[in-house]
Amino acid sequence: MAKIILENIKKSYSKKNTVIENLNLEIEDGSFTVLVGPSGCGKSTTLRMIAGLEDITDGNLFIGDRDVTKVDAGQRGISMVFQNYALYPHMSVKENIEFGLKNNKVKKEEREKLIAEVSSVVGLDEYLERKPSDLSGGQRQRVALARAMVKTPKVFLMDEPLSNLDAKLRNQMRSELIQLHNKLKSTFVYVTHDQVEAMSMADKIVIMNKGEIIQIDAPKEIYQNPKNIFVAQFIGSPAMNILDMNVCHEKYGFRPEKIKLEADDNFDGIVLNGTILTKEILGSEVLYCVNVQGKDIMIKTETDTLNFDEKVQLFVNKSDLYYFDTNGNRIENEKQIQGLFELINDKESLNEKAI
Repeated sequence: MAKIILENIKKSYSKKNTVIENLNLEIEDGSFTVLVGPSGCGKSTTLRMIAGLEDITDGNLFIGDRDVTKVDAGQRGISMVFQNYALYPHMSVKENIEFGLKNNKVKKEEREKLIAEVSSVVGLDEYLERKPSDLSGGQRQRVALARAMVKTPKVFLMDEPLSNLDAKLRNQMRSELIQLHNKLKSTFVYVTHDQVEAMSMADKIVIMNKGEIIQIDAPKEIYQNPKNIFVAQFIGSPAMNILDMNVCHEKYGFRPEKIKLEADDNFDGIVLNGTILTKEILGSEVLYCVNVQGKDIMIKTETDTLNFDEKVQLFVNKSDLYYFDTNGNRIENEKQIQGLFELINDKESLNEKAI
């Protein structure tokens, strides 16, 4: 196990193409850290620099107490699992797992022992003599994991390893990866663009955009306390609803599941008027798209009685509102929040009179 430290990291492909500038990040020893963000945000480049597959233009990278900035990939004590599995099609499962051990001159007796151990952990005992073409996507991913595990690395790096699997298999493999991390207690660094994977697997999430780290925190904290509109709308399914203040250019937001269709007796919040545009029944939950103030917002509820073009009132408690300044950053000053809340209510009362 080992912590990973990136100090003032810069990555440029040319003088005019710098994709990461002055990135600082500490990944805790034994953590399951997920780098997440939209395509092109720099998450995979960061992972590949940790792996030694991309040169670092400037800055320093430490794994444990060792500066590995200029160290070859094979000497860093890491293993990487790729999106496309990267298995040798002409080799059996056992030979794929064994390949790296042979290259490292590990004796046959020790190789057999290690292969038996990891294949048992990932459930491949009965598939060792099969070729990758005879396996399902999930089984191939287990082979890739076993090949990484057998080298007993300090760090596991994973670059969107589940993106080629169907939804059911992704759910299954997410659970298996969490269990694997709990067994191994190694440092896992996982890259994905899928915020559901990030929220369900990570104990620490690193949200990136345009080569910068936007927020680092535990999943629950990021969901409940996003520092800006980008994070608020990137994390959450559906995303946080954001509406304009109009009068003063700030914005306010609320999560789809926090919208109520009826007010409680002690209700203290805002009331919005809208029209149902769409209805999606998702088993125990229903998603409605509602037009409010000329903008579409989402509601997540258990109520399935509303229909297309129906007029509705929506109630959001004061405590469930978020406020953002003109730059999209979270406003947390209580006096300012109270003033904005009063402005929203004044505007909504005017809308009520107009209706």
